[in-house]
Amino acid sequence: MKPNTIRKRAKLSALATCLVITFSLGFFSIASSRPFRMGRIPDKGKNFGCGTCHINPRGGGARNSFGSDYEKIAIQAGEKYTGDLGKTDSDGDGYDNDREFEAGTNPGDARSKP
Repeated sequence: MKPNTIRKRAKLSALATCLVITFSLGFFSIASSRPFRMGRIPDKGKNFGCGTCHINPRGGGARNSFGSDYEKIAIQAGEKYTGDLGKTDSDGDGYDNDREFEAGTNPGDARSKP
């Protein structure tokens, strides 16, 4: 085989491997986090689903302000929604997270107020 052909095949093989790994990691992170964490928040995700913690309402990717606070407080506490997280006003709208969940509003969206 010619050296150029060998190089092209090696590059294609490396690219294919990277794509498989990237898609696999994305699938497993989305598939494993949602059911586990939804049960930990007060509304069990019924009002906003993945949008309770993520900017994208379908989940994955960047977290909103409540998702960031959940990561800092609840995950550190052993995956528990704590009193400290409940007393926090994650989205800065003047209402703490407990009040937002009680009212059915999104604690990660400052436009969603009780």
